[in-house]
Amino acid sequence: MKARKAKEFVFNDLLSMESYCINHYSDYYSKSNFSCNVTQLSKGELVTSSICAPINDAHLEIFKSNQTILYEEEANQNSVAFCWINSNGEQAQTNTIISGHKMMDLSIAGFNRLNKTGGNVWDIVGANTQLCCMSLKWEKVKEKINQMNAYNAFAKLEECIGIDSNSSASIQLKSLFERHFTKGLRESEAFYDLAIATLEEPCDLEILTERSDKTELIEDLVKLLYEDREGMPPLTISEITKYLNTEKESLSIACRTNFDMPILDLIKSIRLEQVKKSYLNPHVPKGLKNFTKKQNALYYGFKNWTTFQKFYHQSFQESPDETINKSSKASVLVTDLFTRRS
Repeated sequence: MKARKAKEFVFNDLLSMESYCINHYSDYYSKSNFSCNVTQLSKGELVTSSICAPINDAHLEIFKSNQTILYEEEANQNSVAFCWINSNGEQAQTNTIISGHKMMDLSIAGFNRLNKTGGNVWDIVGANTQLCCMSLKWEKVKEKINQMNAYNAFAKLEECIGIDSNSSASIQLKSLFERHFTKGLRESEAFYDLAIATLEEPCDLEILTERSDKTELIEDLVKLLYEDREGMPPLTISEITKYLNTEKESLSIACRTNFDMPILDLIKSIRLEQVKKSYLNPHVPKGLKNFTKKQNALYYGFKNWTTFQKFYHQSFQESPDETINKSSKASVLVTDLFTRRS
């Protein structure tokens, strides 16, 4: 993959964003079977932006949303991600969590996308947070690790989900990323070298978040909620604890700690988003959407239409009818960004 001109994609709904993510991942890994789920957790009208500037063997992206969102995808053995917050000189908030690692100014996380056959990963991107993401090809990372004898880096990729580090390599990595989005780079080798050095290089301050039963509990919870029995009543707390083999109190603490909401509110947010996506489905005629709008709400567990309409408007600042009416309009704005090639 050669260097491409940076493009900004602006989305007003998460169904379009999911389609964008799937298409871009398929472009990057042509033989992959990638899927993802995105849910709006905060309330209000949604605007998300993704600036994408891939180069050979590296997918580079800057993401921002005016709402807090939950992102879930299948883990894979193709790529390893390095994500961090660009706080623009301001103190970073802790409401962004990448794969279980609470993000601060010095945080780099996302390694948890790797080596979990059948598993999943999840992120919470806080409202108005600028998230920088770099995805590198795992086979090439392994090859370079062996060439550099960087076995400490390999161990961290295997055991950690994120680090806080002030190493010189991490500072250089972030600076190189920023330079790519202002001037443009043609080769990805420096990104690989600095990513590995960030994990390998000792520093004055380093905090690791390791894989644990707590992080795996949230992974399993998120996966369960997205695989919830469509058309059936929402899972009860007792059913969830039984499926996850955990105690109600442990689940409640984990949910409030990571999502800042009770488990039932999280379920409601996911189901409301699922209904909204059914109203936005571009393959269903508008007339059919209007005819089946109440059945769709019922299908996802909302038995009372009046109550559902109230929840829906509180979450998205629009009615089901308004969503259906705008579903036929373009919801993605694409802009070419001028990039000088050095």
